[in-house]
Amino acid sequence: MIDEHRGRGRHDDLMRPLPPDEDASGWMVSYIDVMTLLVALLVLIITLSEVGKGDGAEDAVAESPSILAVQGNLGVPLPEPLQQVLKRRRIKPVPNGTLSPRAISAALGVAGLPASRKTPPPMLALPDIATIIDVPSGDAAIDWPRLVMPADDPARPLADYLLVLTDRPPVGVEELDPGAIGGARRVAESLQSIPYLEDLEGMEVSRIPEGIRLRVEDRLLFPTAEAELTEEGRTLVMERLREMVERHPGEVAVEGHSDSQPINTERFPSNWALSSARAIAIVEALVEAGIAPSRLRAVGLADTRPLASNASAEGRARNRRVEVVIQTR
Repeated sequence: MIDEHRGRGRHDDLMRPLPPDEDASGWMVSYIDVMTLLVALLVLIITLSEVGKGDGAEDAVAESPSILAVQGNLGVPLPEPLQQVLKRRRIKPVPNGTLSPRAISAALGVAGLPASRKTPPPMLALPDIATIIDVPSGDAAIDWPRLVMPADDPARPLADYLLVLTDRPPVGVEELDPGAIGGARRVAESLQSIPYLEDLEGMEVSRIPEGIRLRVEDRLLFPTAEAELTEEGRTLVMERLREMVERHPGEVAVEGHSDSQPINTERFPSNWALSSARAIAIVEALVEAGIAPSRLRAVGLADTRPLASNASAEGRARNRRVEVVIQTR
């Protein structure tokens, strides 16, 4: 027995070939399973740590090759948070008529041009200001700008929005008479050059189509039912009226007006006689002040041109007046 033990070495007993039914690579299957589980655990830890960092983190997780490999190739189910991220990435729409920023970057890369990290967002045209279009966007960080168009019909011809300046007037517009333009300018210049008149109750200066009109109530010029100028009235005519008439060339019409109260005196049998006599008195005073008689004319209008109702004392006082019209046209 000792010889048998010595004749065959112990080394030969240990290194004898295994039976053919025993698989030498059977441990590799368990090893691969363990490594697969470790990789899946590592990916799960990374995913859970990145969820909640914004849409950029979701994009990176959703497009990660490891995630796609675990889900597609290995068939390992993903956790619920990661599945929600993948769903949002898959259904993210692109606005109608626009290109995805990633598609633009990819096209620039194919063309050999440097792709910018952040592509400018496209412009969206809105047909109406009052219409609000909710553009679905998965990227909360990108605010899609909107190009606002007019609220009316966008098909309106472009000519309606153009302003063309030409030397000719538009069709159907009547040109102004150069003489009328010149007369208006002269009247405006005359008003600007009117000397300052001290504010007096019962006196007013205004512009009329014929030129300039000075209206004075009779109490500043004449006594009641008389045609003789008072001292104050003569001063008013000889100084202020004369200065205005001298400044503005043209005919001067002095109009006498009265109220509707009848008058019957030995000198003035009617309001026509009284209003005419007062106009003549002012014309004579202007001639005496140096105004050419050829420029002057006296007109008596009685109560035919009232300014107010003759039913009240205030209205009758306003109707008794003298108007001096300087014609500048």
